[in-house]
Amino acid sequence: MIHTIKIRKLGKIFVINIFIVILLLLLLEGLSSIILLIYSGINRKPVAEKIHTEYDEQIGWRNIPNLYIQDMYGKGKYLKTNSQFFRNDKDFKMNVPEGKTRIICSGDSFTFGYGVDNDHTWCQQLISIDSRLETVNMGQGGYGIDQAYLWYKLNSSKLGHDIHIFTFITTDFHRMKSDSFLGYGKPVLSLKNNHLVVQNVPVPKPFFRLPYASIETIRKLNILRLLKKMWPRSFFDKHPPDSMEGNQIKAIILKIFENLHQINRSKNSKLVFVYLPMIDDYYWNISKPWREFLQIESNKNDWLFIDLIPSFRKLSPLEVTSLFIGKGELDYHFAEGHYNEKGNIFIAENLYERLLAVPEISDVLQSVAF
Repeated sequence: MIHTIKIRKLGKIFVINIFIVILLLLLLEGLSSIILLIYSGINRKPVAEKIHTEYDEQIGWRNIPNLYIQDMYGKGKYLKTNSQFFRNDKDFKMNVPEGKTRIICSGDSFTFGYGVDNDHTWCQQLISIDSRLETVNMGQGGYGIDQAYLWYKLNSSKLGHDIHIFTFITTDFHRMKSDSFLGYGKPVLSLKNNHLVVQNVPVPKPFFRLPYASIETIRKLNILRLLKKMWPRSFFDKHPPDSMEGNQIKAIILKIFENLHQINRSKNSKLVFVYLPMIDDYYWNISKPWREFLQIESNKNDWLFIDLIPSFRKLSPLEVTSLFIGKGELDYHFAEGHYNEKGNIFIAENLYERLLAVPEISDVLQSVAF
């Protein structure tokens, strides 16, 4: 009897010790993962946009006004914004100056000019080609087609213009699915009764002041992964729009384009949609379904649509590589793959040539004498 009791006590002690060892291992595992995540976060390159943008409850983020950073992208590669939140060296009056044709450039970081100074964005380079032009750079880093549309809509009433170039890359379509970008909140568009509805506004601000690395570190914690499994609609993983199908996105895009045309018509401005090439477009056909879709709809609706990818693919691999920022050239996250100075010049020259080939645009340019 006594022998049996001793065996039971030893068994309990053994089980308790095993439990303590497992608990310690779990605690060590958790602590180690946290330390490794923090270490990776500290060593991650910063996001450039975090330096020159501020929170906006309607758009998510926008450029800080009247900002000047002399060496933003390297020695002498300055970034300057005006009081209107645009990447321009000067402010613009409501009316187009006499003897000028004003062009508004809408888009994401490829239009904003990530990696180059103000003078070398493709939007500004258009002036170097044709001095009759005055260009307004409304590009904003990280924007999808939805935010670019909302940003233009917000500012269109403040500026008269003759031509509106609305640009996008393939990534911009996918950004429309989510209510955040790199952890920062953004508005989401949906269609109700054939009208665009803006959701997720005011845009949540919980993580805006945190660096991107900190946001990613928080999201990767195992305890949050567990919470996400238990509560898929949790605070830290709120992405209900990700369930949107391709047809839903296409319907929203068509409505955006229709609205853009209405706004531009009311301002007597010519609207041109421009598909900008990424380096992946040279080697892969990921963009093909979108380009074909937009070409068909443009033909159907009599929209002006310029696809720069075919001319981009006529280059040699070496020529293509020379147009983009290479790996390690800039100490920012996601810098690789944006246009460098040569790339922006290539876009400006090819785009201007294509614009001249469009009678409606050529007529606007020819109405202003040198």
